[in-house]
Amino acid sequence: MSLHTYPLTAVIGDYSRSVGGLAVSVVPFAVAPSRPLITYLFGTMIAVFAIYALRTAARHFTRVEVDDETISANLPSYRKIAWTAIEGLNVRFFSTKKDRSRGWFQMTIVGAGQRMTVDSTITDFHSIVAIAATAAARNGIALDEATAANVAALTSASAIPGR
Repeated sequence: MSLHTYPLTAVIGDYSRSVGGLAVSVVPFAVAPSRPLITYLFGTMIAVFAIYALRTAARHFTRVEVDDETISANLPSYRKIAWTAIEGLNVRFFSTKKDRSRGWFQMTIVGAGQRMTVDSTITDFHSIVAIAATAAARNGIALDEATAANVAALTSASAIPGR
């Protein structure tokens, strides 16, 4: 069994953005005159950034366990999918630059009526992808062209520099 987590270095930017957004929203909300438009605007911003902070904390505390028979994750809700029950696998790359030199991967596993998504900032992501791809092949699941290319890139290079 292996345990995979999202380290603080992977979520520190999200924590910073949520704290910054809350600070920018709370201060005007607290000091501005009580007018319905201002209250609604900054109250909505506070709610959005608070939800973002909670989602970031949930991701930070997510634990993904992988063993020979299953993959499971504890947050945001407990999910467990047997490798023999996988019905679909997608691995996508999301670029943050036009030249695709930076970005992140996201793997989605579907099976047993559940969906589990893991992104490449989790520890040892490439090994999870390799295990999932092996299980998908064993189950006779045909991967789409983009997923096949991404799996090949991740499993042959173990990790792609700069991504």
